[in-house]
Amino acid sequence: MGLFSLVEPGLQQVDILLAQTLRQENSLVAEVSDYLLLAGGKRLRPALVLLAGQFGEGSDDKRQRLVTVATAVEMIHMATLVHDDIIDEAAMRRGIPAVRKQFTNPVAVLAGDFLFANAFELFSRSHDMAIVELAARVVNVMCVGEIAQNLSQGKIASEADYWRRIEAKTGFFLESSCRLGAMAAGTDARVQDALTLYGHYIGLAYQVVDDLLDWLANPEKLGKAVGGDLAVGIYTLPIIYARSQGQYQAELDQYLLSDRVVEYMADIKRLLDASGALGYARRKAEGYIDMALHQAAQLPEHPARSALQELAEFILARDY
Repeated sequence: MGLFSLVEPGLQQVDILLAQTLRQENSLVAEVSDYLLLAGGKRLRPALVLLAGQFGEGSDDKRQRLVTVATAVEMIHMATLVHDDIIDEAAMRRGIPAVRKQFTNPVAVLAGDFLFANAFELFSRSHDMAIVELAARVVNVMCVGEIAQNLSQGKIASEADYWRRIEAKTGFFLESSCRLGAMAAGTDARVQDALTLYGHYIGLAYQVVDDLLDWLANPEKLGKAVGGDLAVGIYTLPIIYARSQGQYQAELDQYLLSDRVVEYMADIKRLLDASGALGYARRKAEGYIDMALHQAAQLPEHPARSALQELAEFILARDY
């Protein structure tokens, strides 16, 4: 049984609707669309939409609306990844060349815009302005967060800055994925609130674990270079914590502020180990998963509740 087995039929419908929406008659656009579909992904966000929707009504109309909203959510995610790779000048995404490398930066910009446009066309099919407004808020929050991150690249960040950034980058998107699913299925307010908080906490934990994987994972499994965030001047929780430990700050800063920081990744990793920074980040992720599990326990008895609990635990167990 897979992690998302409960909503596997819905995820299959998401894949079908993605292909139907993105494939175009224009052969050149079709080439880009096919490449976007090839890149695939974990489908975490549409799975959250579908799992949250299990707590609502089960009519055919509601099920189709859930699939449509879940597909639109995945398109927003795909668009942000395409644009992120342009900003970060990334060469790889999920083990294959990034869209910007396979084609060009201008094509990648337009591909991301194409995804956003199609996503909101799908959201409009819900005929629910509250859903459209929340989806627009998601994009707004992520864009503001990305602008702030880009402007702060290369600057030493505080831990408070870090939490604000990942809330905008990941926390709000995952909490909104849960809320959008709950709204599309017509769940009551209490269930919506519990699902929203669950998504918020797993979003924060997911990003912290992702930042740990940036230092601990096999580059081939990760699909990008280890230490990639630091290479583009983004300081994540392990770096911020290590700097806060006075005896490591001076040596760490001489590497961080160097024009050749990529040559010092092994030295930086050594300091992260010595300072306890990686363990600290892991404990923070564990704390947020505990809070997510508490929210899941408030949900009605349902197989989807168990699936959400398993998902929270899986986030911590991602392959280091």
